[in-house]
Amino acid sequence: MSGDDDEQPNRLRLPIRHYQIARLYGPGMPAAGDEGLHEKQLDAPAGQVGLVCVHCWNLGESTGPYPIGPDAHCPGEAADWVPTAHEIIANYIKPAVDAARAAGVAVFHLAQSGYAPKYPQYLKIAVDPALQPPGPQQSVEGCVRPWSVEERRHDLYGADFPGPAWRTHADRFDIAQAVRPLPHEEVFLDGWQLNGLCRRMDIDTLFYMGFMADVCLVNVPGALREMATKFRYRCVVLRECTTAYEFPETYDGRWMTHAAIRVIEMDLGYSASARDFVAACRAGAQ
Repeated sequence: MSGDDDEQPNRLRLPIRHYQIARLYGPGMPAAGDEGLHEKQLDAPAGQVGLVCVHCWNLGESTGPYPIGPDAHCPGEAADWVPTAHEIIANYIKPAVDAARAAGVAVFHLAQSGYAPKYPQYLKIAVDPALQPPGPQQSVEGCVRPWSVEERRHDLYGADFPGPAWRTHADRFDIAQAVRPLPHEEVFLDGWQLNGLCRRMDIDTLFYMGFMADVCLVNVPGALREMATKFRYRCVVLRECTTAYEFPETYDGRWMTHAAIRVIEMDLGYSASARDFVAACRAGAQ
């Protein structure tokens, strides 16, 4: 950098890490690098960075679907992700969002179709011809005897599962109160929309946070996998800002969450500490 620092754009400087595989094709292959976690420094203008909140829902909140009280943890059950998410949103996601806003980092909200239309900014995106997929999407014939959605839900959730919350609680289902979008923050549904927005805003690096680490955060349209592989953005997950479904044998060590983050570090991009991200935003905003 040269010239007066006051004339330079705010910059984000923080360590990001990835996992390197030394011998991809087995022990007979010469090592191409050093196996293990590696760290590098991200140094980018704040205006070229986006922060994506994925499915930060209001499940369990007093005004949302299926309210819960304090101390509602159920260790060893997948349902424990909801009280865990409440703590993550309060302690890590909200501070990250606040810091990003102050630093001039664009905040995006990857939403679900049941509540996205509640936000005027999404309604504009939905009819913007430049943010649609190119041409009609071709349907692909699948299995000759498809595995039914009903059977899958029965096996996964039980016979008395009432249905998705965005249908059973459509009037109450929304983004968590603490991280609701500001009027100028984009609410989107897929990678075509996010890519179009990022191209307009000259953004090439996306930090991700939200739920779940092993499902939506990676796999839904507009999430890590699509943006890293189809659209080739540099993607970084904030480690403290997500959780996976944990089971009786993984709960104490949070091993499912650990594994989900490691897959991202190995195959899709990078991870970073939420504390480092907040510190970098605060330093860049000064």
